[in-house]
Amino acid sequence: MAGQYWQTNSLGGYLANPRLSRQLRYNAIPLMKFRQFCKVFTEVGKGKGDKLEYIKISRIATAGGTIDELSKMPETNFNIRKDYIQVNEYGNSIPYTGKLEALSEFDITNPIQKTLRDDMALTLDSAAGAQFKASKVIYTPTSTGYYLTNNGIPGGTADANLRVSDVKNIIDWFRSMNIPPYDGENYICVASVKALRGIMDDSNWVEAAKYGEPERLFAGEVGRIYQCRFIMETNVLSNSKGTNGVLGEAVFFGDDAVAEGIVIPAELRAKIPDDYGRSKGIAWYYLGGFKKIWDYATDGEEHIIYVTST
Repeated sequence: MAGQYWQTNSLGGYLANPRLSRQLRYNAIPLMKFRQFCKVFTEVGKGKGDKLEYIKISRIATAGGTIDELSKMPETNFNIRKDYIQVNEYGNSIPYTGKLEALSEFDITNPIQKTLRDDMALTLDSAAGAQFKASKVIYTPTSTGYYLTNNGIPGGTADANLRVSDVKNIIDWFRSMNIPPYDGENYICVASVKALRGIMDDSNWVEAAKYGEPERLFAGEVGRIYQCRFIMETNVLSNSKGTNGVLGEAVFFGDDAVAEGIVIPAELRAKIPDDYGRSKGIAWYYLGGFKKIWDYATDGEEHIIYVTST
């Protein structure tokens, strides 16, 4: 059976070893980095179907201007587009036996709850990260310049790591497209270890210790330069993209990048014991979804740039 039980040491028997250290140790798990940047939609809820629809309004079709005194007022319009977040169930569980619970020196529910919370964080952050990586606008740095495409396909292979000059190119693109900064002042970059190393090795890199309000740093934040805040990530983004792994991956984004629709927030649930109390379990459960809000192919704008390579 899957789960935790007494008969196999690695699945439970070790928890009653009389020489066992009183401190449990756990594998290292990365914290959630992408989900913290999702715009949460609160309109979704029980009894409202498995799709959360939202409206996107385009820029005005024709800009206004001067009018001759005897001319009629010009008329124009804007486009209205509808999109939606698909709601899905997410979850995982660890069953355990009543015998293990009775004989273990430890409260077996404590390590089960911790490992389930870690799994929940990894799973939901991966789902959010996949939407950030779905950007149609892709930037690929090279030793002689860069590729910038808007069809979701990298323009070539990276043979150079990210540099501060690349950061400036990307932020300038956001500015030219009138994409608002994430927090009103700064854009955000979430980068793999390898991608971030290239920026941090650049002589123009500014140390992250200059913040006036360090308590407001995002999880994993390591610094800021050229109106962009940088987050290190080790769960979703590749460290091996590019020639000889010189690039890794990163995403840059402004405001209104990815939405999260929540029907039932992530929670831990206890199984109703069966087999006369001999079979027990704990699960995590979440009902909701994630969706990239703007799409270059249909909206003519993108709030995310995905840095990667063929």
